[in-house]
Amino acid sequence: MSIVGKYNETTRSIEPLSIRIKEQMGEKADPVSGYNPSDEEKQVRDMILKHFTLGYLNMYTPRQEFNDLAVIQRAMVDQMAFNTYQSNNGQPYEGDSQGWHSRALRPIVRNQCISIAAHATARLIFPHIVAHNESSEVQKEAAQVMSDLLEYIGEQADYTMVALYAVLSALVNPASFVHVEYNEVERTVKREQNADGSYREETIIDDVLSGFKAQVVSPDELFIENFFEPNIQKQNWLIWRQVIPYESAKALFGDDPNFKYVSPGMQILYNDANATFYQVYDYNMRPYMCELVTYWNRRLDLKVRMLNGVMVGGYNNPNPRNDKRYPFTKFGFQPINNRCFYYKSTAFKLMQDANIINTLYPMIIDRTYLNLFPAYAVIGDELEDQNVVVPGKVTTLSNPNSKLQALESGIDIKVGLEALGKVEESINTSGQQPVSPQNAGAATAYEISKREQERNTVLGLFVNMIGSFVKQLGTLWVGDALQYLTIADAQKITDNPELVFKTFVVPKKIDGKNKNRHIVFDNSLPDKMDKQAVLNTSYDILERQGGLTSDTELALVNPEVFRNLKFQTLANPDVMNPLSDDVERAYNLEIYD
Repeated sequence: MSIVGKYNETTRSIEPLSIRIKEQMGEKADPVSGYNPSDEEKQVRDMILKHFTLGYLNMYTPRQEFNDLAVIQRAMVDQMAFNTYQSNNGQPYEGDSQGWHSRALRPIVRNQCISIAAHATARLIFPHIVAHNESSEVQKEAAQVMSDLLEYIGEQADYTMVALYAVLSALVNPASFVHVEYNEVERTVKREQNADGSYREETIIDDVLSGFKAQVVSPDELFIENFFEPNIQKQNWLIWRQVIPYESAKALFGDDPNFKYVSPGMQILYNDANATFYQVYDYNMRPYMCELVTYWNRRLDLKVRMLNGVMVGGYNNPNPRNDKRYPFTKFGFQPINNRCFYYKSTAFKLMQDANIINTLYPMIIDRTYLNLFPAYAVIGDELEDQNVVVPGKVTTLSNPNSKLQALESGIDIKVGLEALGKVEESINTSGQQPVSPQNAGAATAYEISKREQERNTVLGLFVNMIGSFVKQLGTLWVGDALQYLTIADAQKITDNPELVFKTFVVPKKIDGKNKNRHIVFDNSLPDKMDKQAVLNTSYDILERQGGLTSDTELALVNPEVFRNLKFQTLANPDVMNPLSDDVERAYNLEIYD
């Protein structure tokens, strides 16, 4: 499963991978590897393996917070509840005498999770930016430019879909993680064909893999140092373990000198006895896959990558982010306590009530079957098989003293239905309740607003969690914007001493009209201007953008001054729970009356 081995639930310890391999394949299964890192690399590698072991113990240790399940087990159980998992697809096994019993399950957890996700993402909030200079003076224009840049980043990173899947992950998993990064990936493409039949090759920027990216990370992939530290940025180290195809690993690290020691499906292990590296088969990984381990260390300012136990890309690389933050956001459905890193998911919260419903529901169906198609007993000395009980069939009994009698239990099905209704009411307190009034007739504005307020009471806490996620994401994107969007485009730099900066066009709706905001970074702008210079520059910008009637709004920005400003990210969850159209309509009618 990993370069550190596999967790043994009996001994509650990490079982080294080399021991399991030797038990199954023998001593001859360990060919010597040509990988021979330096002493410094070995020290970093040993530190990563040590921390990886601690991270595995955190992942696989049973916790009272999760009802004596480990993080990995809690995630698996909750995901099965969300997917309404049933063995054998809910069908009875052949020859099962009790196979007539219903195994129907109601997708309680899934319906509630989808309902909450739909309500929570109906109005996605976006980071709000506040900017100020060293004198704590508010810079509204700079804040507007940064907000536009964040919209540009969000469009590249497909923020709408990422936010949707992040919210769903928070409803189903112990925590929802989103990883953000900026990539510039090159690829070799074929152009026109030469006379000899070959093609002229050209290296271009891969638009699909390049740019700002964001992806939801499964909780079983991220290993942490401290289970009782809720702030992810305060963890001393983080480890992100991924299993990727060998061809993808080759595209990422094929130019690294250590990549030649990487073989798909094989791990590199170190033997202290003879100070030699061995190559062993990882029986938990497919032969065309590789394990990519990315390690961050906050205190040492490190970002190191290992591929199947081989260090690639160097052993002393700093965190590439200028703000030195971990490139992850974290949030969940509801906090367990103020010390736990993970959260209580919706699936975990609803599981007890869902189990009761899915116990009563098959019983009610079974009772309905028995009422509509009861079992019969033959009274007398005549033997008849079960085929005599067929709808519309006439059966003649030869013995006048024999008769068929339906078996009745005398149990009222209403009891089960009433219990089912009570449990469903309990489930509604954790999910989204209907807004329509309980009483028939016209609904007043107060009644509708009251029902909507009841529906949003439980979701209010989750909305605050989403606000925390948006704030974390905005903070990371602000750092990315300052680091990657305000620098000169190296590919466009010529002998001209004036640097060429990237320009951005962001579609906006300004004063009710669809316009394009054109952001241009220009280092020729002075650092400071008096009022008259600002006025003259404004007229020049107005003329360049085509006047007041133009569909383009131009913004000129000095990149150096812009980078030196302080930006604060805010996320107001209140915009996610405004009054609905029904409430607004009812209030307007009452005001009119």
